[in-house]
Amino acid sequence: MRQNPPLSPAPASTNVKYLFYQSGDAPGVVADYVPFFYVEARVDFNDIRTGFRSMVSLNKALEFHPIGLDLSLVADMVYEIDPQRVKSSPPPAARYARLPEFVDPGFMSQMETQFIRYLLNSFKAKVYRNSVLDAYSDAGESLPDFTARCMDLLGGARREDLDALHDVFNRKLGQIEQKYLTDTVPENFELAKTASQGRDIFSDYLERIAHLFLQPKPVPESDGFRSPRSGLEMEERLQSLETEAQQAIAALWDSYGEKAKSVDEYILHPNLKDVHIVRTCILWIPARVG
Repeated sequence: MRQNPPLSPAPASTNVKYLFYQSGDAPGVVADYVPFFYVEARVDFNDIRTGFRSMVSLNKALEFHPIGLDLSLVADMVYEIDPQRVKSSPPPAARYARLPEFVDPGFMSQMETQFIRYLLNSFKAKVYRNSVLDAYSDAGESLPDFTARCMDLLGGARREDLDALHDVFNRKLGQIEQKYLTDTVPENFELAKTASQGRDIFSDYLERIAHLFLQPKPVPESDGFRSPRSGLEMEERLQSLETEAQQAIAALWDSYGEKAKSVDEYILHPNLKDVHIVRTCILWIPARVG
């Protein structure tokens, strides 16, 4: 490569700004530098339909080649640049490749236009949509996080359905109470004792079943199992009703879980108004890096 002074470019490149990529070499090491088209850009997503908003900063470099003006850019022609290593001052020791003669302000403007076209075609953001809620994910929100948020958003409707289901089981409890318990206190001591025991058992199951509908998640059937204490037919009916309530609650939660997972994936591309070029210039990059 030919050694050129870093601030003495070819005449055709007058008025084109230069920046330098920090090589990371040890002091005194002379590195060869080659020129790239460098662009700092910002993409501001503000999609009205989905409500998706996001700001993404980009730092990219492209090789200089006149043929590139007649071709569309593809991903492997655009290189990611660490902005923390871009400096305005040249390195103390460097050898610079000759800058192509066609690089001038007009060429740089055409490269900028080509880069904008590349962003419009290739840059994208992934958005998730829940078809039940007609809700969209936020910027940076993962699918599991979005699904969990949808489950929370469905909480109001789920609570209403749980309350309605609870009413159904309260009616069933009322039927059991009406069949097995009476307001009349038997005169016989043993019968009175059995009636009192029956009311205690009924009250216990009434609270247990009500408790099931207040939990933040379904209670497994194994957690609610208990052996009958009295041998009364009423207790067997109550135990069966408790199991039925657990199964019904679990099924309702599962149905809402499916609603929360009813998600489609959308890809958003920026509009021209979303793309903002911060600056463009020539970036000298160590040949071993470039």
